[in-house]
Amino acid sequence: MDSEGGVVLGKKIKETRLKLGLTQEGLGKRAKLHYSYIGQVERGNKVPSIRTLKRIASALNIQVESLLYQDIGRRSGDEDILVRELVNVVRDCPPGELKLILNIVRQLKRYLNESFTTDKPGN
Repeated sequence: MDSEGGVVLGKKIKETRLKLGLTQEGLGKRAKLHYSYIGQVERGNKVPSIRTLKRIASALNIQVESLLYQDIGRRSGDEDILVRELVNVVRDCPPGELKLILNIVRQLKRYLNESFTTDKPGN
């Protein structure tokens, strides 16, 4: 990968990290890498090995390919990242907690849909 490719890769990693609300330190902990290394990668000063890139992608709950290539014909990158993060958050919950979380999400979604529908002009 050339230096320009490293800069583009670093920007994608940073953008994804920020969408998840993670600091460099937080991403570093998830990927078991030092936060200063994460910063160097994000600035394009370092290009990670494939093994390290896999660790970073896993910590971001995305596939390596989504860091290397543009997503075509899929949901927006923001949506995909957020859905994967939501799944990651509830992954280890026991079934009873999952049902409760699912019910809360459904109620919240219903509330938001109703709020946006009634807030539109002419309603």
